[in-house]
Amino acid sequence: MSLVPRFGNKKVFFPNLIFKIIRDPKLGPNQAAFRVPLNVNKFDIRDYLSHLYKVTVTDVRTVIFPGKKTLDVRTGQRTRTSRIKKAIVTTVEEFKYPPKPDVDADFGGKESSYESERRRKKLLGFRIRPSKEQKELAKEIKQKMLQTHEEESGSKAKASGNKSS
Repeated sequence: MSLVPRFGNKKVFFPNLIFKIIRDPKLGPNQAAFRVPLNVNKFDIRDYLSHLYKVTVTDVRTVIFPGKKTLDVRTGQRTRTSRIKKAIVTTVEEFKYPPKPDVDADFGGKESSYESERRRKKLLGFRIRPSKEQKELAKEIKQKMLQTHEEESGSKAKASGNKSS
């Protein structure tokens, strides 16, 4: 057995693997945890991170967590959720986590919370009436739409006036 570390030279153009970052405060400054697919091994993880993100990986540790036992309410059968594989990667340089996303600003959190609340109330038989915040939001959107419509119609009138002259 050779003592030379195995390192792949396979180029990754469009990866079909999803590595999800897990924020773990117990890890050191040069370590990061990822949730990876079950069919990926340590060498694949090292190659993926080094070729795609140009990170020098020194160590990869993996663990497979078994699925949790659940009880199916309809049938009464005991089942397990799917297994999860976690990889802890040690790098040469210090690992910086990306900033946490702002759910309200980045993913439309307020609109989705309004919609889920509206659906819940409708199922309970309530008449759906918008709240004050929703009314203000609708007014702002309506004003913006009217302004853009007036600007478009004004530019069309100027264009048609120039053609008739």
